[in-house]
Amino acid sequence: MSRALQIGAAMLASAAYGFAEQGTPKAPPQHPAPRAGQPKGGGNAGSKGGPRMGNAGNPVERLLRMSPEQRERALEKLPPAQQERIRRRLQQFDSLPQAEKDRQLLRADQLWSLPADKQQLVRQQMQWVRQLPEDRRQLLQRAYRQLSRMPDEARRARLASDEFKGRFTPAEQQALADLSEYYPLPGK
Repeated sequence: MSRALQIGAAMLASAAYGFAEQGTPKAPPQHPAPRAGQPKGGGNAGSKGGPRMGNAGNPVERLLRMSPEQRERALEKLPPAQQERIRRRLQQFDSLPQAEKDRQLLRADQLWSLPADKQQLVRQQMQWVRQLPEDRRQLLQRAYRQLSRMPDEARRARLASDEFKGRFTPAEQQALADLSEYYPLPGK
């Protein structure tokens, strides 16, 4: 359970607050090397219709669905600094309106439904985008919203267009391609 909570804490820090969270730029990150022709990750989180189904492999969802007493027992097994960080995140989450909680859980499920290598890729790309200068980050966020709502064929055509390639650096293009394919916004 301790390992699951550690993973859950990492997920709360990265996935639950989503791509749109504003971060303070730090030293330039190592950007993942571009890859070509990788198949899509699994999962159907964010698909239309039907009630939201929880992902049994998602430690964030398990932690968030625990009673306060169960959470405390689980958190007591972690180092004090980590306990405090997770408690703060849980308190922030608990104070959100139910619609926002549901949205964040849906996004966490979406990420956890991906294979481990795609989860890591999405986290790296989100972290890389967060560290861009504000103007570039906002430009990529707008493009991400547009791309993730396009049908696959239209998205691929947009990514291959000369206009798109002239607007974004190769690293930005790769980040947008990865995020819009493996972690599209709900409502696609």
